[in-house]
Amino acid sequence: MGHVRQRNAIKNLSNRPEVTIFTRNGPSNPFKWGPWVAGGQLLLWINFADFYWNYSLAKDEETGEMKPLEMWKRASLSSVALVAGLAIGGGLLHFISRSVARVQILNGKTVQLDVFRVTGRGTVSRKYPLHLMYSKDILYTGVGPAGLTKPSSTQYSIQAPGNKYAFILSRSGEFPDPKIFDLLFHRTSV
Repeated sequence: MGHVRQRNAIKNLSNRPEVTIFTRNGPSNPFKWGPWVAGGQLLLWINFADFYWNYSLAKDEETGEMKPLEMWKRASLSSVALVAGLAIGGGLLHFISRSVARVQILNGKTVQLDVFRVTGRGTVSRKYPLHLMYSKDILYTGVGPAGLTKPSSTQYSIQAPGNKYAFILSRSGEFPDPKIFDLLFHRTSV
């Protein structure tokens, strides 16, 4: 029954050249401060690394004086701080680049995702075949005003071919027909 409904939905979409099935609500540039925040995080952790390098002390057991830690210990502490700064900043930029601004179906065969640039300013379009995109998550829950509320998550993810990480859609966005979205993309197994 599900495959028949899916084929009918695709057939209805193929009659129109361009159908928007998701638009993100809110400001047009929600991530414009993202690179600045990532850079600030990196600077903060660079300061921590410098602090660990210069001020890591240990008490000498024989004399009772405070001495700098051995160089390899200070280097290890500083390296951990640098890796943490890069991971936090990089994770933020990665989240921005996976966030979707708009999803369109083109001629019933292609999905066009407009995702935010890493810089947070503007979007870039990516096209994928409709039949290769999937999500293991269900969008329409029947809970909340639009029926999209999920207590454990405010986001919906969709997987595209050739991408290791899923694209992220905000459940608070505008879905003209969320049931069609589930019909097109929901898969229990891949």
